[in-house]
Amino acid sequence: MCAAAQAQPGLSMMCGAPLYYPPPPISTAHYSSMPPPAADVMDFDSPAPSTPSGSSSSDTTAPLSDTPPAFSTEAAWAAAARLMPQRLPFGTAARNKYQQGSPTAAACGGAALPPLIKLRSVSVSTPPAQDVMDAGSSAPSTPSDCSSTMETTPSPRGPLPTTFPSPYPAAAFAKPIPRPPRVEARQVWAHNFESEARLIESLLPKFRYAAMDTEFPGTVYRPAGAAYTLTPARRYELLKRNVDALDLIQLGLTLFDSGGRLPLLPGGGAAVWEFNFREFDVLHHRHAPESIAMLRASGVDFSRTRRYGVDAAAFGPRLRKWLRAGAGAGLGRAGLVTFSGGYDLAYLVKAVYGPGYRMPATAAEFEGVARSLIRRPLFDVKEMARLCPADLRGGLDSVAAKLDVSRAVGEAHQAGSDSLLTCHTFVKMRECYFDDDGKLAKVAGVLTDITAY
Repeated sequence: MCAAAQAQPGLSMMCGAPLYYPPPPISTAHYSSMPPPAADVMDFDSPAPSTPSGSSSSDTTAPLSDTPPAFSTEAAWAAAARLMPQRLPFGTAARNKYQQGSPTAAACGGAALPPLIKLRSVSVSTPPAQDVMDAGSSAPSTPSDCSSTMETTPSPRGPLPTTFPSPYPAAAFAKPIPRPPRVEARQVWAHNFESEARLIESLLPKFRYAAMDTEFPGTVYRPAGAAYTLTPARRYELLKRNVDALDLIQLGLTLFDSGGRLPLLPGGGAAVWEFNFREFDVLHHRHAPESIAMLRASGVDFSRTRRYGVDAAAFGPRLRKWLRAGAGAGLGRAGLVTFSGGYDLAYLVKAVYGPGYRMPATAAEFEGVARSLIRRPLFDVKEMARLCPADLRGGLDSVAAKLDVSRAVGEAHQAGSDSLLTCHTFVKMRECYFDDDGKLAKVAGVLTDITAY
């Protein structure tokens, strides 16, 4: 206390803090857009307030002339709860200092003091850094003994990685799994026949195999008994009468190489072809009603084929050119593949020679004509299935399903789709049961309804 206050106690309010009042409130950090005046800080080594700005610093150690009132622990705790907006860390060393030999404790009669709240003065221009939660620990980080520098508690599991590892091995993504190309059944009509024919001719040198399928108006001449009771001669007689009386509706063509790969067009997809012919008139020509209904259900539009279909007179010479081409550019020069191909081959020969062509009288004569015209191996997948040790009896879809071969485009009884399924079935059967050229040569030239055996 200042000297004037010691001489005249009534002047104590003018020289410093009042002697008989509780300590002033503890200042806390205050943040605002406008800086408040600097706050006085409580000296932690003495319960007395710091010297006001109007007093001399030399008087701060003067002994109190009067005895302070009795200290109340409950009142101190209540005052601290009102003044403290949040819990701050404190140390046990400070608490022991106050309870063991502190001048303030002696002045208060040795009464136990509440735990000391440790504060620090913070500049309003630079707010303290926020506490950082350690990503590897559930506890928040702890300030380093009231220092402005934050110390982060290390995680027992270590820091998190900057990038999380994938549960899948990196090798699985090194190279994408190749997908089979999208297949397009290219429709051939009179208006695009020339352009599609030139495209096919450009692909023949690279693709040595060809699979084909035909769609026609059914059979109007049928056996009186079961088909399996017919002799080879009778079977061919029925084939000849039906082919002579009816016209071709569609021809499907698939080009492929020895590995079963199809031509890839500039757009990235594979291609097969479906030729639509105009000669058949569903309103005036003979046909099997159930066959026409089946073709309609498969999407064949007979009025459109009649109006916009390819003229057989234009198709025949182009097909003959493909079959008679040199050794490096002929259609199916390594093998021409069909399924139950007696009718397919008969309609193919009729297409080459024109609608007025009449089939030879006997099967032997027809085989001679076909071999002289085609001059390449002929493979009938249905006849190949007869020689396989597994049970591969049935139609095209049934045999393909037993070999786990699926249809890649279109549906059954569409010539382009059936020709592609015939191709895939042939390739799978060859891999499984005809794994050398000797075995494959034994089935070459055997055709359903034509070959006598």
